[in-house]
Amino acid sequence: MATQASTQTPASAPTVRVGVGCFVTKCENGETFFLLGQRKGSHGSGMWALPGGHLEMCESWDACARREALEECNVELPPDLVHVATTNNVFRDSVPIKHYITLVMAPRDPAAAFGGSVRLMEPDKCAQWVWVTWSELVRREAAVCRDACADSSSSSAPSGPLSLEPLFLPLQSLIAQTGSKSPLDF
Repeated sequence: MATQASTQTPASAPTVRVGVGCFVTKCENGETFFLLGQRKGSHGSGMWALPGGHLEMCESWDACARREALEECNVELPPDLVHVATTNNVFRDSVPIKHYITLVMAPRDPAAAFGGSVRLMEPDKCAQWVWVTWSELVRREAAVCRDACADSSSSSAPSGPLSLEPLFLPLQSLIAQTGSKSPLDF
């Protein structure tokens, strides 16, 4: 008599995880900026990444992007998010090796205002949030450091320049897919 295969995966079996990254955008003087955070305390520590995290069971992609943006940087994203890219990344330097499919979401209108003010909500997971342009990301250097958490009423000018190295693997893959064409130009 044939036995039916188990539908349960042993806890120790390697699995492919799903991550969701999101562009938190603002426009100034006709230029689109988005948030980058410097990761801390987990795989990819010290690397620059979009806000994001793991897709929870039964969660939609846009609900995950909204939850992560709120949890990580106190931002309420506009209601009309769109899927702009997918990356497939194997983190071979991790022990054990990690494999992620990352879904990248963005506001349909990058100029749409988000709710809230950018704050460092998880200082144990992120060292800082900065505003950058796509061309700066591709060059791996921002002309100036635009601290996204700085009090807008302060008179301190942005410091500069800021190295955007190293980049988290999903961002490296996104740049490899799109090159100098921003995924926000749709």
